[in-house]
Amino acid sequence: MRAPDGSEFPTQGVFLEIDAPNRLVFTDAFMPGWVPSGKPFMSAEVTFEEVGEKTLYTARAMHWSAEDKQAHEAMGFHDGWGQSLDRLVKLVTEDMVD
Repeated sequence: MRAPDGSEFPTQGVFLEIDAPNRLVFTDAFMPGWVPSGKPFMSAEVTFEEVGEKTLYTARAMHWSAEDKQAHEAMGFHDGWGQSLDRLVKLVTEDMVD
């Protein structure tokens, strides 16, 4: 993950489900190669649902504990995921004509 100031925060995990273009499920409980991670703190589900001519984006983070959730929020979780969504919107709409 790259912050707006250019700082990089490496993340590791694995995809548990890829149902293109509808759903992604991933976790940090394992690293590549299905090696258990030292301290997992979340799994996430992202869905994309066609609604008319638009797409409904839903993201759900499931933390291992209330403490993990609080720590993730303190790291800027909401802003970070919002920025990622902004980048995704820009990526998929760059070539679209109004």
